[in-house]
Amino acid sequence: MTGVDIVDNPDLVKRIISEGHAIGNHTLTHIDFDEHSDLRNREELIGNDRLIRAIGDYSTRLFRMPYGDPDNNVLALLQSQQLGYVHIDDDLDSKDWSYAPGEKVPTPQLDGKGYVVLMHDGGGDRTATEHMLEKLIKEAKQMGYTFSTVADMLPQELKPHTYDASFNPDKITLHILQAIWVLPGKLLGWLFWLGVSTLTIMSVLYLTLALYNNRQRNKLRWTRVLDKDMPYVSAVIAAYNEAKVITKTLDALRASDYPQSKLEVIVVNDGSQDETLAIVEDYARKWPQLRVINQPNNGKSSAINNGIANARPESNIIVTLDADTLFMPQTIRLMVRHFVRNSHQKDFTPVGAVAGHIKVGNRRNIITAWQSLEYISGICVTRLAEDAIGAIAIVPGACSAWNRHALEQIGGLSEDTLAEDADATLTLHKHGYRILQDNEAVAYTEAPESIRTLAKQRLRWTFGNIQVLWKHKSMMLRPKYGLLGMVALPYSLLSLLIPLAFLPLMVLAAATSLMSGNWLSIVLFASFVMALHMATSTIAIAVARERAWHLFVVPIYRLIYEPLRAYLLYASLMRILRGTSAKWNKLERLNSASLQFEG
Repeated sequence: MTGVDIVDNPDLVKRIISEGHAIGNHTLTHIDFDEHSDLRNREELIGNDRLIRAIGDYSTRLFRMPYGDPDNNVLALLQSQQLGYVHIDDDLDSKDWSYAPGEKVPTPQLDGKGYVVLMHDGGGDRTATEHMLEKLIKEAKQMGYTFSTVADMLPQELKPHTYDASFNPDKITLHILQAIWVLPGKLLGWLFWLGVSTLTIMSVLYLTLALYNNRQRNKLRWTRVLDKDMPYVSAVIAAYNEAKVITKTLDALRASDYPQSKLEVIVVNDGSQDETLAIVEDYARKWPQLRVINQPNNGKSSAINNGIANARPESNIIVTLDADTLFMPQTIRLMVRHFVRNSHQKDFTPVGAVAGHIKVGNRRNIITAWQSLEYISGICVTRLAEDAIGAIAIVPGACSAWNRHALEQIGGLSEDTLAEDADATLTLHKHGYRILQDNEAVAYTEAPESIRTLAKQRLRWTFGNIQVLWKHKSMMLRPKYGLLGMVALPYSLLSLLIPLAFLPLMVLAAATSLMSGNWLSIVLFASFVMALHMATSTIAIAVARERAWHLFVVPIYRLIYEPLRAYLLYASLMRILRGTSAKWNKLERLNSASLQFEG
């Protein structure tokens, strides 16, 4: 027996011994003695000896060298004899290992002489060996042969015997090799089924909640509010080197159907080094609703907070958007209606923020098409489901409306993290505010068009979200925060920690399975994940009233997602270990987004 088989099958080893069979040492890993050092060869023999003793309470001096052929394997013979082993060779080789699975193995020819017969239990499917053995036993008995173990032919001093397994080094060896050879496989198996079950449960749960929430929303009847009764709104844009895109963004806001007398737009120029300031100042001369604030480069959170602080006093609602985000004409009105409805309800929980529906406005290649599907699925399923249970963890600053009083109460957008919008969202939850989602309040953004820029953007997002989870860790598993604290946040944390810790093992296991020809299980798992994703995407596209071509992205979705996720997790870990962070680090604008993709 080899050590790897002993560790994998301890109960079978005990059964073999209890039924009276003899066991011999075949090294830990079936090594070639000539290709390894003397120390390694000794470890292979002695280590396997310890395993047999620890598991079977059994001591044996019998040895069969890997690959056989003692006449040409002198080193294995010599070293085993030096350690007191007796080599047992065969003299009738069935060569069963040489036949392909399903191919018939011929029965060895017997001539009346005694034989030590060689057969194998490893190296592939041994069903044909079993069939051959049944036939061999029957034929041998008819010829008058009897069957015996090797031990019965040996003098007493060489026979295997029972052993006191209380010897600590034997147990220590067993536990070490179990930790190396068995535990990773069991852990991967546990993680695999945990991943499959969690993915299935969470996907079905989120889909059910999203469909329920969408149905309830469709039943809502909104009371029309006259323009004169609409609340004052200040839309704040933080701008840094936005010369290519800022005009288009302002044009979209100017086309808003929100009452112009109740709307002001504030652009905070955060020390831009291009023509941004000149462009917005020139635009303000043509559009009275636009105000421009200039400040030294202090970062996005600082710029937004500056805009909020300088908003007109009567503005109770702050709308935030990025400088490359294009609002549909009705977007502001649709987000604000939630605050209006909330203010007319008795015993209401105040609304702290409303998240809009961000879509990709530059679907020009496979990278942006991938992001478009990701945005649709994330918002129309995940966030809609979170909205149903009061567990929205992020209101994206690129398209959102905020209760100004609530923002002032929490001190504005914090500069502690790179995900200031997620940070503010969780802080509002702590203060008892409701967070809502409106899928009809649509805005289009310019998504990265290359893998390099996508990775750069997502690294900032991932690192920022890790910072936010750490900052608000006190909310996790706290019933006070409902399903947000008991489910959504812990699930977000596990989705980071489990891949971070075990992704290398998973990749290694998948590669090993492929190299060993076990590709069917990987194909079945990939097909299951893709089918689940296809169902989620189909529903999300229907809810968003988006175009069906997004479904063609599903088969290749994971080919982009998995490598990207691995990079983001480990790059974020390296930043944490180095104690470094990142600044605003805005991506270069291409001015490629448009409003042409209306669902």
